[in-house]
Amino acid sequence: MSEATNQKLVICIENLLFRSYLEEHFKDTTDNKAIFINKDAIANSIAENENVVLILQSESEEFRLVEIASRLKRVFGSEVKIIFLSLDYKISEEVSTIVDKFLQFPINANTLIDCVSEIASPEKKVLLIDDSKLVHKTIVDELIASGFDVHQAFDGQEGYEKAMEIKPSVVICDIEMPRMNGYEACSKIRSHPDLANTYIIMSSTLGSAADQKKGFEVGVDEYITKPVIIGELIDRVQKVFNSASSGRESILILEQNINLAKTISKSLSQQGFHTRITDNIRSSLRSLRRMNSDLILSEIEPNDGTIIDLLNSIESFENSPDLLVMTSRDSQADARMVLNAGAVGVLSKPFNTDALLAVTERSLADRRSKKEQEQLGRYVSKASSQMAIEKAILGDNDGEARADKKTASIFFSDIAGFTERCEKYSAREVVEQVNFLYDTMTKVILRNNGDIDKFIGDACMAFWLDGSSGSSNEDILNTIVEMDKELTAMNAEHPLLANDPITVRMGANSGEVILCDLGAADARVDLTVIGDTVNAAARLESAVKQYGVNNLVSENTLEGVEQKFFTRIVDEVRVKGKSESLKCYEVFCLSGEEEDKLKHLKENFETGFKHYQLGEFLEAKSLFTKSEEYETPSNENTTASKLYMDRCDYLMTNKPDNWTGIWSLSEK
Repeated sequence: MSEATNQKLVICIENLLFRSYLEEHFKDTTDNKAIFINKDAIANSIAENENVVLILQSESEEFRLVEIASRLKRVFGSEVKIIFLSLDYKISEEVSTIVDKFLQFPINANTLIDCVSEIASPEKKVLLIDDSKLVHKTIVDELIASGFDVHQAFDGQEGYEKAMEIKPSVVICDIEMPRMNGYEACSKIRSHPDLANTYIIMSSTLGSAADQKKGFEVGVDEYITKPVIIGELIDRVQKVFNSASSGRESILILEQNINLAKTISKSLSQQGFHTRITDNIRSSLRSLRRMNSDLILSEIEPNDGTIIDLLNSIESFENSPDLLVMTSRDSQADARMVLNAGAVGVLSKPFNTDALLAVTERSLADRRSKKEQEQLGRYVSKASSQMAIEKAILGDNDGEARADKKTASIFFSDIAGFTERCEKYSAREVVEQVNFLYDTMTKVILRNNGDIDKFIGDACMAFWLDGSSGSSNEDILNTIVEMDKELTAMNAEHPLLANDPITVRMGANSGEVILCDLGAADARVDLTVIGDTVNAAARLESAVKQYGVNNLVSENTLEGVEQKFFTRIVDEVRVKGKSESLKCYEVFCLSGEEEDKLKHLKENFETGFKHYQLGEFLEAKSLFTKSEEYETPSNENTTASKLYMDRCDYLMTNKPDNWTGIWSLSEK
């Protein structure tokens, strides 16, 4: 119990009765070092606490917890110990290479505490079987100093008996010994059910290929020749203990020959992989439905279908596993067929352990690399990736920050009424809604060749660089039109947003920007765009609210594509810090898609705006009053027509001396 009390227990138990029982028990026995959590809090709890033992149990999401345990082991390794509880003892085979301990549920709390103590300070039992006292003198003290619990035997018979008694994790065995030689001792150890998973290292002066082959035939896992390099031996032994429950990838083995399947499974498990065995396609698919796999290692001719059938079936799974095929003969035709069908590799029988591991490791490394690139794409913009590729290839001025002048279109957006939304909903609901929105927006932006620059709270910035194909104006305007439609569909689909829809304000501008590395060179550098064009786009987005529209785009962004979109002029403004004026427009839809209501709105509003710019405020107000009939009120309960009606009233009372028809935007 003393070891358990030094551990931080993180307990995720779904069964409410058992959870209450443990809460009461651990409250009095672990000095408040036990915390009870729900599944969603597992990752944070592990990240925030050191020296953790995680206890997991779920009846409704059991295999989901197995996947979580595997990922935790992959990230934290031996830093987190995991005990898995289940009503189904059969699942122990599926989780044994992932978690540190499997216990059948329900279980007595004291037994659970004893298990915590056991895995908190595991016994690293090593049995040395060698008739040379010099070998014992040379090796034993070094192994003990490295933290291993070392037991000794001086002949094969004593070694076998000692192995039966202490159940070691690792056996180091000589060959030439009295009473029973090493081959015989290893064969007996390997054949006993209680010792079947014991890792055996054969160490001998006999180093011929025939000697080594004979050792592997009796079940030896590694063969090293004497004299032994102590440091190397300790590393090999330590690797055995570190590989257990390492949370490496999950591999499904489809093989009718059960002995071969078990041999493959053992070789892969010793490297830390989580393995499962099936003997046909049907059982493989059933296993995949219960728990995902990263790789399927399959014979080329399953007994209930073809390898093509298997490939077609696994394509329907989310995060479908890769397929590595074992051919029964070294046939180039077979290899070409399965690779053409979509397999990631071929392994020709017969093969040795080294060949199996090499092909498996390469296949999984390629899969990891692909997934990492996909993940990287979620966090790194296309422009950043292109710049990184350029620097990697050219290799010039690696230490210098990049700064290039480009022509680009810039997009800004934010959520209308976001503060009120944060007050109305829980933190989790707010984050879910924002991520749901960003998922929708990102698809539209990327579909139209845009590049996400950053998300800042409820705000999004994106940009389009002009390329060899020409201006990016049409792409950004298509984005705004499509965004409006997609957001309407998104709101209708979401259970909360259907009655409380999200409204997004958008602003856009085009022109010259500086594409550059920005940040602290020793800490973090982001690729971004800066300059007046960017600032103007941000200010147009901010101004959307006061005009009661949902987007404002500059005349620069409409240049060259005016005929393709149905728009209305909203204002001619002078942004703060700039002397030149800028005309801004609202984009409604593609040309030809406008309804009569929009046509009447545009006609009356733009005619009124002409009178307004000429200083004919009475005539302008009359036309704005007509256009107001066709407006759709915004979240702020205002419209552009109403704004101009109020402006006209003000300007008629306070007529300016030098009226230019240009309004100054005082807000940034």
